[in-house]
Amino acid sequence: MTGNNANHNEKDSDSTMEVKVRVKRSSTDGSSVFEDEETYECGWGKFTPSWLQCCNNPKGFLTVYCLFVIVQGSLVNGFVNVSISTLERRFGLKSSETGVISTGYDIAFCCLTMFVTYLGSRSHRPRLVGIGCFIMGIGALVFALPHFTTPNYEYAQDFSDECLATNSSSCEGGNNQLHNYVYVFILGQLLHGAGCTPLYTLGLSFIEDSVPKESASVYLGIGNAASIFGPVLGYGLGGLVLGIWVDFDTVDESLIEIDASDPRWVGAWWLGIMAAMGCAFVLTIPLLAFPRDFPGAGKFRALRESEVHNDGGEDVTERENFGRSFRDFPVALWTLIKNPTYALTTLAGCSEAMIISGFTTFLPKIIQNEFQQTAGLAAILAGIISIPGGVVGHVLAGVIVQKFKLKTANILKFNAFCCVLVMIGAPTLFLYCKNQPVSGITYPYYGDTIGGNLTSPCNSNCTCQEEFYIPVCGADDVIYFTACHAGCTNSYEINSTKYYTDCSCIMNTTSENWQAKEGLCPSTCNTLGTFLGIFFVVVMLTFMSSTPALVVTFRVVPPNMRSFAIGVQWLFVRGLGSIPGPILFGFIIDFTCILWQVRQCDGSRGSCWIYDSDEMAINVLIISCVCKFVSACFFLAACFFYKPPPPETTGSETELKAQTEIVNAAFEDDHAGKENGTEKAGIDNNNPDVSDDEPITEL
Repeated sequence: MTGNNANHNEKDSDSTMEVKVRVKRSSTDGSSVFEDEETYECGWGKFTPSWLQCCNNPKGFLTVYCLFVIVQGSLVNGFVNVSISTLERRFGLKSSETGVISTGYDIAFCCLTMFVTYLGSRSHRPRLVGIGCFIMGIGALVFALPHFTTPNYEYAQDFSDECLATNSSSCEGGNNQLHNYVYVFILGQLLHGAGCTPLYTLGLSFIEDSVPKESASVYLGIGNAASIFGPVLGYGLGGLVLGIWVDFDTVDESLIEIDASDPRWVGAWWLGIMAAMGCAFVLTIPLLAFPRDFPGAGKFRALRESEVHNDGGEDVTERENFGRSFRDFPVALWTLIKNPTYALTTLAGCSEAMIISGFTTFLPKIIQNEFQQTAGLAAILAGIISIPGGVVGHVLAGVIVQKFKLKTANILKFNAFCCVLVMIGAPTLFLYCKNQPVSGITYPYYGDTIGGNLTSPCNSNCTCQEEFYIPVCGADDVIYFTACHAGCTNSYEINSTKYYTDCSCIMNTTSENWQAKEGLCPSTCNTLGTFLGIFFVVVMLTFMSSTPALVVTFRVVPPNMRSFAIGVQWLFVRGLGSIPGPILFGFIIDFTCILWQVRQCDGSRGSCWIYDSDEMAINVLIISCVCKFVSACFFLAACFFYKPPPPETTGSETELKAQTEIVNAAFEDDHAGKENGTEKAGIDNNNPDVSDDEPITEL
């Protein structure tokens, strides 16, 4: 072997650095640098058409990966979440049960992530991502299945929002027999979580492993930016399909006497989920076509300058066959835990995930209640600042890391600086609008005092429900919970707007002879535009920490543990951040509620209708600043404890350039040898005695 290698020994007079290029250098996924060219071809089995090879590169995989991320976000964080209240009404589910449905995805992800990443890091990663996409499609099919196996929905016919002596409502358990479908929904969510586990772990590590180190931050930034589109797209399209009657495929919609504004309405919750299912099945095809490794990817890995945390376990994990059995699992896990930079960056990610998931869930509600907007408009405004802010934040951070060639320590300082800027911009929440006058809650009924009660002598003869908030604006510019609470007994409609007359609680009458009209009263507050402009920058700065933190994670762990490191990190980020984040935000926001829904059938408390805007702004500001302060502390601590590799292992720019030329020459000789049918550079693909660690070139 030594003799064969002698032909390729070259001297570089400008460098005394010793460079070794392996014949079969092991990559992070267990593949070799100098594999047969067939291994690199894109296709399905032996079908590898030449026209498909234009996609056989990291950009092609990133494109399909981003599409998968968008479909996943639309399905799990969009269509499913926006349909929760509809599922409660359609199948008679409790809020606690729909809460379990919502967390089913995260439960499956947390249970599987460590095992999938530990075993999958040395497997065919694109193929595992494709299999996961197919499983997600199966989950979507299971989730939508109840629509096709249940009878058509029938709504109660005796509902009125006007003042009546008796306002009965059917409380019979018409949906009790459908209650057991909750287990079908949970199964669907578990399949969603199982299918998406390889996406954010093996998929990201494969991208990072296939591109030059300097470009990795941009690729990861684009991949993370794609995750912003999915939830907003799901919410937007989900809102549209919920405006379609649930059984439009079997019932003539002209026979439906109610519209989407009626609280009895049930929309086509299943339609968006079925569309996501179709997209998932289609995306499975190109994902299964990508090779185990891209041509030239091994060259990028060979040239990488190591920034692995010193004493981070690289010597242990580089043992031959390490990680190929579960016996190495405790060692691998302990290697990550004792890496302080990795551990502290993960804890910072937990804090970041808590605030991001909290605002993702409740930003529309915050805008709706703090600026007196409708739920639909609030969701649109939240999307307007969230999508561009998140995309710009992810991509801009990746470009900054690449442009300035930031090292690990500087990236951590950059993240801490972004956290401080967010804390400076957080007081923007104080631009909120004061609560509008609501009779019985924030404003007294005519001739009455505020008693925190919707019932007053002026409407005591009415049997008013408090389950559905159907506000009307009185001629006195006061909001009433419903026309019934305003004491209105008659109504008429002009240009699709409903007007009410004969209202015993309203003394004023307009020139058009109406005393109340449907909807909220116009607000004189004009701070919304300023809030959206400043908060867009805050959102952008918030997301600017995500991609650099991911880059740090990949850099400070041994190369063959990157997939496993991402899996363990996601476990903690979801368990300590994404899952408790909405719960914590929801608890703090609910603490500011001043009017709760009262279910008519059993008198139990439902969701909140009206919040105290002063307390909401203060509470949200406090939790935001606390989370960002904690994140900044963890990032700075990670920087403080980070120990870069010894200087002698990093090399200078001149040495790296020389190394690049040698590796390129080795690759060219290797491919030339294959084309001529000869063995060059000492490479003997048929010789079992050639070891993975044997050098072909030494300087």
